[in-house]
Amino acid sequence: MSIKVKLYMSYLAMAFVPVILLMLFMLFIFFAGEKQDLREFTEAKQNESFNQAIIYGELSYVIREDTVKLEDKDFVKMLQERLQEQWAGFVLTRSGEVTEVSSFLQKLSPEEDWKALADQPPEQLSFKLYRFTSHELEFSYPDGSAGTMVLFHRSDPVPIFWHPLTLLAGLLFVCLTSLLLTYFVSRSIIRPIQSLRTAALRIKEGDLTHELHTKTKLGKQNEIAQLGSAFEEMRIRLKHSIEQSLQYEDNRKLLLSHISHDLKTPISAIKGYVEGILDGIANTDEKRVRYMHTIYRKATDMDQLIDELFLFSKLDLQKVAYDFKIVDIGRYVEDFMGEQRFDLEKAGVALRFEDLSGGGLRVAADPDKLNRVFTNILNNCVKYMLQDQDDRGNVITVRIRGDNDEYAIIEIDDTGPGIDLADLPYIFDGFYRAEQSRNSETGGSGLGLAIVKQMTEGHGGSVWAENLPEGGARFCIKLPLTMAIKAVNEHEEHIDH
Repeated sequence: MSIKVKLYMSYLAMAFVPVILLMLFMLFIFFAGEKQDLREFTEAKQNESFNQAIIYGELSYVIREDTVKLEDKDFVKMLQERLQEQWAGFVLTRSGEVTEVSSFLQKLSPEEDWKALADQPPEQLSFKLYRFTSHELEFSYPDGSAGTMVLFHRSDPVPIFWHPLTLLAGLLFVCLTSLLLTYFVSRSIIRPIQSLRTAALRIKEGDLTHELHTKTKLGKQNEIAQLGSAFEEMRIRLKHSIEQSLQYEDNRKLLLSHISHDLKTPISAIKGYVEGILDGIANTDEKRVRYMHTIYRKATDMDQLIDELFLFSKLDLQKVAYDFKIVDIGRYVEDFMGEQRFDLEKAGVALRFEDLSGGGLRVAADPDKLNRVFTNILNNCVKYMLQDQDDRGNVITVRIRGDNDEYAIIEIDDTGPGIDLADLPYIFDGFYRAEQSRNSETGGSGLGLAIVKQMTEGHGGSVWAENLPEGGARFCIKLPLTMAIKAVNEHEEHIDH
């Protein structure tokens, strides 16, 4: 339930709930007074006023026309009984002396000075907490003596305290309703705000682990719960951003450490060979040529390492732009392997290609980036096969197949020594070498497969490695298939990727 609806409902409840409670309270009072409902109470009041008027009319007639009846005790007693039923009575005087007081009035006020009331009757007075009204009638007895009749009748059917009690009960119900509604409504607002404040202070102190719970018991989201959800999402993203920044910082430190180590090795070698030439150690043309070739090879290795470092840095910062085109991955890989076959055969490695897809596997790819991916994997395979040759020879098999008409799978198998199980989860991490010696002559820069992973993921795919049962390693590249939308020219098409 939204806060706006809660406030509207609380305002309506503050207006109507006290009225309802007050009515229930009045009905309880009526029931305690042996009245079934408000209609019976109103009807009794109307009947009482009507009956009082009838009796007063009869008394007025007797006083005007037949005062002899006032000396008849049976007639007077009958009048008193009839008036008593209507919560009324009278005080009768003769020649200034009180001769008759209704038993009803005496019961209501036994200690009352009736003569004083008869001499100077007040307009209103109270008996037993009920408000009465007086009415004085003067007449003459048959013998000529002066007589007065003071009538007292109940003017209000409820006790005197009823009206202030009703007002007090109404105020009490209003205050109680307001307090309860304010408490329940404010609790649903203040508590989440306090939780938000606590979470904000925790973030201010650098603690991003405090989880904020803002869902209501019914699982519904009001405005503050939505604010809390947004705040919690902000906390999670901020925590992830800080963790990512810390990871980037660690990677930067590790990158600097590896760069300094990998650059120091060829620089030290170049420096040593140059000193050998300067000191005259290379005292023959043959030695000098060999030294110069070594210096050139080390400089080339440094240049390649710097290129890989620069590319890896751009990939890590996601600053590399991809020029995607629609390509038939089977034909593309077949053409690429045809270009590589000559160089590999010179190195003593046989290259085989198998297309199990049946053709027509179209992917969105950047050909230059895919060239780098396959080149790095092939170089890795060749490097390890040449280090550990066996009777099976040096063979690389490239295989393409489809996967549920959603992906293209490229498998690259070699006949090398395979990958140690302890190294298998980490070979695509930057600067990781399976060799413990960290010798760049045999272990490479440690960036080749890391570049493969980042470029493959840049194509929306994935890459992994596994060991073959018969020995050797298998590298698997998984690329999503795509469909062309509009051909731009004969070489390039837009794609939906």
